[in-house]
Amino acid sequence: MHRLALAALLLTVTVVGCGVAGSATIEAPVTVYVSLPLTGPRGADGRDAADGARLALEQVGGKAGSIDIRARFLDDAKGRSWDPVAVGANARQAVQDSSAAAYVGELDSEPTRASVPITNDAGLVQVSPGAGAVDLTAPAAGYPDSPDRYRPSGSPNFARTVPSDAVVVEAAAEWASELGATQAEVSSDGSAFQDLAVIEFRSAAAEHGVQVVAGSAARRTGARYDPPTARLTVEGSPYELSAELEASRLPGKGFPGLFRARFHRPPGPYAAFGHEAMALVLQAIGGAGTDASSFRDKVREGVFGAHRDGTVLGSYAITDDGDTSECMIQRYRVEGTTRVPLGAPCPTD
Repeated sequence: MHRLALAALLLTVTVVGCGVAGSATIEAPVTVYVSLPLTGPRGADGRDAADGARLALEQVGGKAGSIDIRARFLDDAKGRSWDPVAVGANARQAVQDSSAAAYVGELDSEPTRASVPITNDAGLVQVSPGAGAVDLTAPAAGYPDSPDRYRPSGSPNFARTVPSDAVVVEAAAEWASELGATQAEVSSDGSAFQDLAVIEFRSAAAEHGVQVVAGSAARRTGARYDPPTARLTVEGSPYELSAELEASRLPGKGFPGLFRARFHRPPGPYAAFGHEAMALVLQAIGGAGTDASSFRDKVREGVFGAHRDGTVLGSYAITDDGDTSECMIQRYRVEGTTRVPLGAPCPTD
């Protein structure tokens, strides 16, 4: 009896040692996967976003609260704009890794559409520093069943630190009105993205007193909006808008210097969004507890509805749909091949 009791006692100690009330605890370090174009035509932007994420992790000493964090940086391009095989492989590697707590990626919307269903099915939160497509977070014309088509689990797992394309379109319509246009023309090449931009611009323009018309009337008396380049031409004067913020326009004034000191180059426009994508998931990981059975769920829940104050992007929140309330849209005047920055206001509601 004594030996049996001792064996039972040892077994009890072993089980409880896994966690409170016998539940398993997470094993540190946990992993944040970062999937971005590190090569190819978007390589410079992808490396900026990756280094921004790397800096955010270094600034907290590789920890989220008391949890040790490691990052795995993966190339989703393989020398191209994006590689479908690489994107799928990166997402599957992340979800199959039991230590994975979050996935930062992709940089653009098209590869994000490929990876989100994989991470969503596994309940792994995904935060993009650059994918602005409307359909990723909301119903959108031309994208049937969006955003549910990206949510096989039935719940959202995708969030972004960059404003959505809808915010850029709203900013274009507002600026056209400010510049005195009463009519505007917008056209599409028939792609789902451009068709959606036409619909969004027409609606936003009407709210700002700008009538969308066809052909020469708009060219003579108003504006033209080109969705692919986000270029706004008002009575012959070209302007551009971008959700990408130049480092000099960032609310967090110390970030450019910190980035330059660490990586020996100035930050590109995606560096701050990559930094904030990592900082956002680190905040969520730090508040998720250590119960392994609910850890991924808690991290995901910590991203949606998160409030972030005093960041390199200023203060913002993540909505229940995964959009950011950060809304500054950089304005440029185009002079030949040069873009002259004109500030980065938020479009009004």
